[in-house]
Amino acid sequence: MMLLRTLVLEHSGHDTPVNGALLCGFAVTQIGSNFLAYSLDEEIEPGSSRVYIASLRKKSERYFLGGIDSPSDLQVAMHVFKQILTVAAASGGKPGGTSEAHIPYHFVDLKGCRLPPARPEDHHSLTIKKVLVMKVITLGASVPGLPAIESSSLIVPSIRFSSQMVAPSNAVRHAPSPTPEPQAQPEPLLESMTEAIEPVQLALECDQTLPAPASEAQSSLLAMDSTLTNLARVAQELTQQKNIVLKQEEELGQSRSLLLQERANWEQAKQQEAGRAAENELDLQQLAQTLNTREAQLAGRLAAQQVEQHRLEELAHRLEGQAAQLHSHDLAVRHREDQLAAGMSQMFRLRDSLRGLFHDLDEMLGPEGEHGQGTGDEHMA
Repeated sequence: MMLLRTLVLEHSGHDTPVNGALLCGFAVTQIGSNFLAYSLDEEIEPGSSRVYIASLRKKSERYFLGGIDSPSDLQVAMHVFKQILTVAAASGGKPGGTSEAHIPYHFVDLKGCRLPPARPEDHHSLTIKKVLVMKVITLGASVPGLPAIESSSLIVPSIRFSSQMVAPSNAVRHAPSPTPEPQAQPEPLLESMTEAIEPVQLALECDQTLPAPASEAQSSLLAMDSTLTNLARVAQELTQQKNIVLKQEEELGQSRSLLLQERANWEQAKQQEAGRAAENELDLQQLAQTLNTREAQLAGRLAAQQVEQHRLEELAHRLEGQAAQLHSHDLAVRHREDQLAAGMSQMFRLRDSLRGLFHDLDEMLGPEGEHGQGTGDEHMA
C-alpha cells in the first residue's frame, strides 16, 4: 500500500485548511528553478481533475511555495510537466527520453522535508485526466529523486493574517469589543502578546483627553499599537498552524495505529506462512524418503538385471561356441560325404571298367571259355 504525501492548503471558501495530494516535484536546471505539482481531487468534468503547479524554492534546507511570477518560467514548467504526463501515460516509459522539444529535468526528492502551507489561488492550474493523477504519483515515487536546486537569492516568506482580525480604528476603539470565538489554548508567548495589547488599547482610548503637546506620544502609541496588532495576527497565525500540527499529529497517530495493525496482521500472516512452510517441508521430507526408497528398489532391480544380463551373455557365448563346434563338425561331415561320394563315383567307374573288361574277356574266350567254364562249374559243383 502506497501512502500519499499531502500538503496543507488554505483554500478559499473553507474555514479550515484542506489537504492536497502531492503529485511530484521536479527541477529544471536550464532555468535553475524547482516546481511542485499537487491536486485537491477537484473533478472539473467527468474523468478530469484539476492540478496545480507551484514554484518550489529551497534555502538552507527550508522550502517555500509560491506562485510562478515569470511567464517564461511558467511556460517551461508547463512544458516539462507535459513531458512528465507523456512519460506517465506511456506504459513502461522512463523520464529523460529524447525528443525534438525535450527540456532536461529531474524529479526532486521531497522525503522527510517540511513543506509550508500554501494557497491554491496563488498557483497556476490545468486540467488533466484523473487516471493520469495516480500514474504521475506512481512515476514520481518509482523514479529516484535528486536534491532540489538551491536558491541563490534571499527569500522573504510572506505572512498572511486571518481575515477575522482587523486593524483598530476610532470607531472600533469606542465600540464594545466583540466576544472572542473559542480558540485553542495559546502558548505562553502568545499569552504575553495578548496581555501586552490590552493596556496599549486602553491607553489609546484615554488618549483623546490628552492635550496637543502629547501628539508625538500618541503617534508612538499608534505605531506600537500597529506593531502589537501585527504581532497578535502573527500569534493567531501561529496558533492556527499549531492546531494544524496537532491535527497532523493526530492523523499521524491514526496512521501509526493502522501501521501497527498492519504489522500485526503481517506478523500473523508470517506465522501462518511459517506453519505452511513447515508442513510443506515435512511433506517434502516424506516425498524425498519415498523417492530414496524407490531409488534403492530400482538400484536393486538394476543390479539383478545386470546379473541376469551377464548370465545371458555367458550363455550366449557358450551357445556361440557350441554353434561354432557344430559348424566345424558339419563341415567335417560334409567333407567326409564329399570324399565318400568321390570314392563311390570312383568305385562305380571301376565297376564299369571291370564289367567292360569281363565282357571283352568273354568275347575273347568264346565257346571254349564257356565250355571250360561249364566244366569248371560242374567240377565246382
